[in-house]
Amino acid sequence: MSALIDERQKPQEPGSGLRPVPAVQPGIGRLPFLLILAGVLVAGLVGLLMLQTRVQEQSFDLRQLQTQATQLSYKQAQLEAEVQQKETPAEIARQATALGMVPNPYGVYIDVRTGSVVGTQKAVHGNEVPNITYKSPEQKAAEAAAAAPAAEAAQPGDSTPQETNQ
Repeated sequence: MSALIDERQKPQEPGSGLRPVPAVQPGIGRLPFLLILAGVLVAGLVGLLMLQTRVQEQSFDLRQLQTQATQLSYKQAQLEAEVQQKETPAEIARQATALGMVPNPYGVYIDVRTGSVVGTQKAVHGNEVPNITYKSPEQKAAEAAAAAPAAEAAQPGDSTPQETNQ
């Protein structure tokens, strides 16, 4: 056993059931606790308001970008349709005719492996295949105007006399 006296074995004073209460530990008061609680609440509300504002800004940006993407997809579809229209054989032939090219029924080919020319080259004048024409309406109108006889300029005295009612 130790030299210290066990507290349970201390002799008790007769007649007294009282003992000393430990001193109250100083803690945070009611007012500072409420101020801290109010500060946390205000900080939370401000954070929530900022978060909501940021989400709405991003939502607005998203709508703008989606609208822009839709417009660009329409523009892409329009350009693809335009390219497809310009890739047609008839359009290519019309553009070639506008450049002065004419269809050539005498095909000449180059053998890529040997580099030799297969066939006989012949010059064409544009009337070899009369059934094939790829002319624009403007070209057809210009050819019709050139083929029509030019009207002679009116000379003084060429007019016919008109009858007068007297």
